[in-house]
Amino acid sequence: MRNVEVEGAGMETSKSVKVEWEAVGMGGCLMTLNEQQIAFVEHDPTLSARVLAGPGTGKSFTAVQFLERLAVENPGFRVRMLTFTRAATAEFATKMDDADLSGLGIVRPATVHSFALSTLLRIGSSTLPMPLRIPGKWETEELIRPHLSRRLKADGYQRATPTIVRRIEEEMSAGWQSLDPLDELYTDIDPVLGAAYVGLWKQHRRRFGYVLLAELPYAAGLALEDHGTESIELDLLLVDEYQDLNMADIKMIRLIHEGGVAVISLGDDDQSIYGNRLAAPEGILRFPEEFNTELDYPLTESRRCGKSILEAARAVIEAQPGRFTKPPLVPMAGAPDGTYAYLRFPSAFAELEGVASIIASRVGAGVDPKDIAVITRSRAKDWADWLKSHLDVHGVSLAWTGWVEDVLEEHEVRRSLARAHIRLESNDSLAWWTLLHISNGIGVTFIDYVYDRVAANETFGAALLRLFGDEFPDLAYGRTRIQRLITETLEAVDDMDPSAAELDERGWGGWLLERMDRSSISEDAARLFEMVGRAVSADEGLAGFLSQLEPVGKDLAAAEGSGVRVMTMYSSKGLTVNTALVLAVEEGIVPFDRPGCDEAEERRLLYVAMTRATEMCVLTYAQRRIGPSARIGSTNVGTRNRSPFLSGLPGTAGDAQHGPTWVARLLAE
Repeated sequence: MRNVEVEGAGMETSKSVKVEWEAVGMGGCLMTLNEQQIAFVEHDPTLSARVLAGPGTGKSFTAVQFLERLAVENPGFRVRMLTFTRAATAEFATKMDDADLSGLGIVRPATVHSFALSTLLRIGSSTLPMPLRIPGKWETEELIRPHLSRRLKADGYQRATPTIVRRIEEEMSAGWQSLDPLDELYTDIDPVLGAAYVGLWKQHRRRFGYVLLAELPYAAGLALEDHGTESIELDLLLVDEYQDLNMADIKMIRLIHEGGVAVISLGDDDQSIYGNRLAAPEGILRFPEEFNTELDYPLTESRRCGKSILEAARAVIEAQPGRFTKPPLVPMAGAPDGTYAYLRFPSAFAELEGVASIIASRVGAGVDPKDIAVITRSRAKDWADWLKSHLDVHGVSLAWTGWVEDVLEEHEVRRSLARAHIRLESNDSLAWWTLLHISNGIGVTFIDYVYDRVAANETFGAALLRLFGDEFPDLAYGRTRIQRLITETLEAVDDMDPSAAELDERGWGGWLLERMDRSSISEDAARLFEMVGRAVSADEGLAGFLSQLEPVGKDLAAAEGSGVRVMTMYSSKGLTVNTALVLAVEEGIVPFDRPGCDEAEERRLLYVAMTRATEMCVLTYAQRRIGPSARIGSTNVGTRNRSPFLSGLPGTAGDAQHGPTWVARLLAE
């Protein structure tokens, strides 16, 4: 698929490298590297550089070609590739598997967070509670944040809602700094609450024995400052989606660079959409200054979007006030026009009817339903529910990947996972907390009762079992119910012996299923455990299965779906589809109507959604919303207007066509 011919040897001959690169691109045609991509491929890997790459410009393919060249020219060169999301990591790993990188000292790509964790473990930092326990989304949202909020309110901080707790957590995880100079931190507004949160969180974290995933880069940066970078055995670090990093992530990478490691950042300031974790375009824009390099490799030829789609997306993003000036994103030579439309529907019902008709038309024209995406600003599950009946009429199915999170909220599933964790570690505090939380008649008052009696160098789980042995002295009520729960749990855990497990092809997933009350779980729950059990090697043990159930389950759910995908703009990042339908692009929703909304990021979100499509991109909005969708964004149920992002733009990008007429014309073609 790729051929690299090298004259001579060594880095000094890199300019004489002849590159022939082929990849399946728009329309299935084969393409070769353009001059911009070749410039990156020939980069001296001992120097830091930035690759500023627009959507569809072949960033990942070119990076792999660069690594293939290194494998030929400099065997043993120690390289690591980091990305921001698991999905991006998996995609890059697949591309690397197709390449010949046997000459490099390279390990598989990792997320920034997993790299931070491995750095902490390598250094031997004592700041992490051990054994390591990273809570999942359910544990974080159902247990940890609400309890921190409750404890802070009990101390007089009534404004410390779970939402505010999450915001302070995000600021802490970013090292109390934002990349956006205009961003006002909550802890700057209310430093007293910020200090109170930190004090409580440190105690809370120790007593419950957890480590937040988001805190790992910040902790790794502190460890590198204290212990140095000698343990980082690398020559080159490539960091993909660099615009998604926050200050703590960048600090960790900068410290590694200062230890003698070259860094190549890859990303696009126009696709920076994670302001919630205090990332901002400034991160990648300041890279040349922070890493003392003038080497810049812009990739500006999009091999994804049709001309009309790219023209509309550019009109949206280039209207952003104060946007960084750079060469425009252009379509590749010979790119088809594609289809772009902004459709106005008289009602929310008509919008759903129209979208369903467009999808049916595309499927009828031979487009695989998996190659069609419905993209929304928020509440993708609700949109999927509303759209389903309209698509059923046309015999088109939806592929909803959010079912994994639904499964992980089922009480019998949580009970089984908690017991498995306790089998591995009898004092697992989050597991015991989960069992108490999902049991009828046991409330937060009892959680506080145990929490307040945790002794020095003791965890919540250990304190609970100690108090159980003492028959819960001074407990006002509920003693019998709680004793029965703990007794039943210990008996059930006693019957779970992983060392004697005889596993079938379903691995640890099947083993756990056999220990559940099957009448109390959904069919989706059984499907999740079985498919993850097959995917995760049994050699990784029960602990390996438990740690991967949620992330691997989500990856497999996204890959297995055979219908039209429904997702948020955030989830669409990195996706390429034939047809993208972006719903409810109207005032009050895009940009989202909420206090503190960052309109610049909202514009970038829309740009990301629009640039997913190769052949057709349709934006819609409803002039009137009644019923469930009226509660999204603006609360006005009367007349709604087009998105201000699509008002007054040159050309056709902001022109709203009459949706029913446009759909009728499409169906007649």
